[in-house]
Amino acid sequence: MTVVDIAAVRGRVAERVAGRDDEDVAVRVFVGEDGALHVDVTSRHPLTYYSQGVTLRPDGRIETDAPDDGSTSSGARGTEAGTATGDDEAVELVVREVEDAARELRRRQMASRDLARPDEQPAVAAEDLAVACEMWQGGRDSGSSRLRGAAHVLAGVRHYFSAPFITAQERQARVSLPDLRAGIDLLRAVNAADHLDANGWNARVGLPVRGFAGRGLAAKPEQDPQIERQLRTGSIEMPLWGVSLSPAVAKGFGTRFLFELAGPFPAAPTWVASGVKAEEEELVTGGRYRVLGQEQRGETTHVRLRWIGASGDRVGSDDLLLDVLSTVPGVVGSSLTRSAGAERLELRLGAEDSATVTRARDADEVRVVRYWPPTPGRGATGDDPNSQWAATRAASRTTTEEATVEATVAAVRRGRNG
Repeated sequence: MTVVDIAAVRGRVAERVAGRDDEDVAVRVFVGEDGALHVDVTSRHPLTYYSQGVTLRPDGRIETDAPDDGSTSSGARGTEAGTATGDDEAVELVVREVEDAARELRRRQMASRDLARPDEQPAVAAEDLAVACEMWQGGRDSGSSRLRGAAHVLAGVRHYFSAPFITAQERQARVSLPDLRAGIDLLRAVNAADHLDANGWNARVGLPVRGFAGRGLAAKPEQDPQIERQLRTGSIEMPLWGVSLSPAVAKGFGTRFLFELAGPFPAAPTWVASGVKAEEEELVTGGRYRVLGQEQRGETTHVRLRWIGASGDRVGSDDLLLDVLSTVPGVVGSSLTRSAGAERLELRLGAEDSATVTRARDADEVRVVRYWPPTPGRGATGDDPNSQWAATRAASRTTTEEATVEATVAAVRRGRNG
C-alpha cells in the first residue's frame, strides 16, 4: 500500500537537509531501484569512518541502518524509526533521523580530532635540536632523506610511495644510532611546536608575510602514479618532511608536484636552531594531512594539504631498545613506542615473522615475544584475521631476558624450536 509520494518527499527532504552536507559530512538523498527514498550520511573526514542510512518505504515505514564505523558486524540490524501516514509526517520523521545521524557523526569526528592531537612531548635540548637540524640541512639526498627514513622506522609509518631508494634510506637509518636519535629529536620538536599558518611562521622568524609554505617534488615516472593514487584517497601521512617559506626555493626541489600547506601546522625552523642555510627558509614539519584539493597548472600538480593529526608523537628513546633496533639483522619494518613507564620495540622480520621487546623504565630485564606464522591446520580458519591472530599468538614464545643488547638480540634471533 502506498501512503507517501516518494518523489515529492525526496525534494522536500533534500531541501531540509542540504545544510548538513559540508566539507566533513556527506548527505546523499536519492530514490533507489526499490522505489524507496534513501538518505545516506557518511564521513568525508579522513580521521573518521562512519556511515548510516535512513530509508523511507512507499508504505510509510522509516528504517535506519545500523551505524557502520568500520568494525560493525555485517549482520548488525537496523531499527524501525516509525511509520508515516502522509507526506508531511514522512518528511519530519526522515529529517529527524538524518539530523540525529549527522549529529552523531560530528560527535565522533570531534572525538577523532581530539585523539589525533599530539601527546605531550619530552623536552628536546636546544643543542640537540641544533645538531638534528644541521644534519637535516645536509641535503635532500643525504641528511633529510636519512632522517625522514629514521622517522618512518621509529614511527612505524609506511612511506606514501614505495621505491628501492626509499627502502635503502630506511635500512641505512635503522642501523645508524645518530640518525635515529636525530629523528627522535625532530619528531619531538615538531610535535611540541606551536601551530601557525604560513603567515604566522613568517612572522615568527622575522620574514615578510607571503602566505606560502610548501615543497616541490621532481618527476619520478615509476613513483608518480603511486603518489597520485595516495592523493586520491584524500589523506597522506608524513612523520617528517621539509617545507620552505619561499615559493622559489620550494619549486627548486621539483615542479611535478607542489605540496602547499593551508591552515595551521607545527614546525621547527631549521636555520633558527642550527644557525646555517637561512636562505632556504626551511621548516621541518610532519603529521597526517587532508588533501583539500588538486589543480593542474601546466605540468605541475598543485596540491593543498591541511594538517589534521600528529604522526610519530609517541616515539620512544630507550637506549637499549635503540641499540637492539640497529643490531638485529633482516628487519623490514619497525616501530619504537613509549607509554606510561615503559617502551615497546616492534620488529617485523619478513613474511609473518615478528618480535616485540618491552622494557619498563630503567629495568634490568626485558620481555621478548617472538611470533611466527601458525603451523598449517593448527587453529587458523579461513581468512578470519581474528582466527589467524589467535593462532599466531598460540605459536608465539615469551621470554624474560637480561637487559643487554646481546641477550635481547639472541632472543629475537632464536628460532621457533630454539
